Amino acid sequence: MAATVTLSLEKPQPPHADFAFIIDFKKGQGSASRVFAATHDFIKACERLDAELVQSIDANIETVMILEDIEVGSIKTWLRNALHAADDDALKDLDWKKQVGAYLVKAKYAVIRWTEDSDAPKHLPDLRREIQQIAQETDVRFLPDYAPPSPNALIDAMRDIQSVKDHLIPGDRMLLSSNYGEVEMRLSVSWPIEDIEALAVARTLDQPAAEMILAVKKPDYLGTSKWELRFGKRTIQAKIEDEEWLRRFQHRQEDVRPGDALRCVVSIRHLYGFDNELISERFTITDVREVLVNRYIVDELPFGDGPTAD
Repeated sequence: MAATVTLSLEKPQPPHADFAFIIDFKKGQGSASRVFAATHDFIKACERLDAELVQSIDANIETVMILEDIEVGSIKTWLRNALHAADDDALKDLDWKKQVGAYLVKAKYAVIRWTEDSDAPKHLPDLRREIQQIAQETDVRFLPDYAPPSPNALIDAMRDIQSVKDHLIPGDRMLLSSNYGEVEMRLSVSWPIEDIEALAVARTLDQPAAEMILAVKKPDYLGTSKWELRFGKRTIQAKIEDEEWLRRFQHRQEDVRPGDALRCVVSIRHLYGFDNELISERFTITDVREVLVNRYIVDELPFGDGPTAD
């Protein structure tokens, strides 16, 4: 049987999806894994943000991100929210999934546009009110009791978007596309984590500097980031401001390896939001007094040297 081929100028219909995440990557440059790492992190960021956003509608709603399709050329990943609600009389008689799905997409646009607008003054309460208004427009509860997302959730969303950008290289582009248009997440717009957190800070409390012993998990050999340390069972990140000690360390005059510990003087700053919740802790090492070498050695078992059984 002969096949019939029909040509058309119409664009193919997109799959049954809520939105697409597009990476228009610079071909022949950079690591190939960067595109897939950025896509993975963007999906995880959407899942985390959606889990918070649905709480504004109804605490009984659960959302799961579903992969609908992937297009090549530029990498276009089509995604859809699969929504489920436990028994809830307020939702039983409503076709609520379409409204809530639209709300989740519109709220993502609001977060991205707010983050990308580098000229406008930044006030986190403004973004919270905008998303609250988008939730009210769903009208799935027939009551004006839609809570705004928490400041911490929005800070996490902005931090996540920045981490997705960090995978890509100049010349790459990433966009969110849906029936509501396209919005680009520009690599040239960069938000330091400290600036993101500062948007939600209402007050700070500083603890007096005190001597501590911190186990080293990951030293900062390049001197451009924080050290990863362990305090008891907690993993923390700390900036070292003891410039003389850092100079010796970077010139290999101080030998520090993972598993060793630093006896040092540490100042701690607590950052609280407008809801009086703790947003983050910042650890600063002002004086490194001693490197404590890890001397714990497991004795080898004397296999083959002991008595044998008859």
